[in-house]
Amino acid sequence: MNRRIWLPAILALLVAAGFSQDTVRTQVVSAGSIGWSAGVGFGATPVVAGAPYSAEEVDESVQTLSDGTHITHQSTVKMYRDSEGRTRTERSMAAPGANPVDGPIFIDILDPVAHVHYMLNTADKTARKQIIAPPESRRALNAATGSVAPPPPPPSSPARETANVESPKVTSEKLGHDTMQGLLVAGTRRTTTWPAGSMMGNDRPITAVDETWTSPDLQIVVLSKRSDPRTGETTMRLVNISRDEPDPNLFQPPADYTITEENREVFRH
Repeated sequence: MNRRIWLPAILALLVAAGFSQDTVRTQVVSAGSIGWSAGVGFGATPVVAGAPYSAEEVDESVQTLSDGTHITHQSTVKMYRDSEGRTRTERSMAAPGANPVDGPIFIDILDPVAHVHYMLNTADKTARKQIIAPPESRRALNAATGSVAPPPPPPSSPARETANVESPKVTSEKLGHDTMQGLLVAGTRRTTTWPAGSMMGNDRPITAVDETWTSPDLQIVVLSKRSDPRTGETTMRLVNISRDEPDPNLFQPPADYTITEENREVFRH
């Protein structure tokens, strides 16, 4: 695929998706957060202060076809977080099938202290800068414009509950504690079962299992696994975890990068 075509397309998808893996990893709300949340793309991620780390995230998906053929995709993401809650994520933008080392790197930096968000492209040494408005700015804007939060949805009626008898059944169980990558982790397993006939004519129940192991200390997911007969097996694991303070220069665009600043504040919920 032509580089001029696939690179902008992948960048757009990453920004719009809000880095779904990052969203999953930060669903554990920090008891020691610095008071407001910021997110990449359209997602929101709680800020975690006082728990620096760096690691590599290895993502793997394995899909098994009806003839037994296995299709495997693997990618690696580098992640950093300092004691102030600043984060940096590095993703390879190599074309499909190419060596990740040969492709440009898309770098995302979120700085909740300076209230800025940078998106760096190593291919052309450019950076997009967004100013992130804290929650109090959003509340002030709502008060000035008369905006109010949308009302909560009405409670379910008996008729609606009857219509949802084919909704999936979800169960959750605690898996206790274990040690992974030198960290104490707590595990949870969630099983979702869709009854026969509830999903596009399935003639038997479909069951998906999600297993998550979270570090309470660092407030990150160290290992997550999903088994779904529709999509196959997916695994996310953190490796090479270091709890040392990352280099402060990692959370700033390099001096030789051209920075384009958006002239509006981005509100994060």
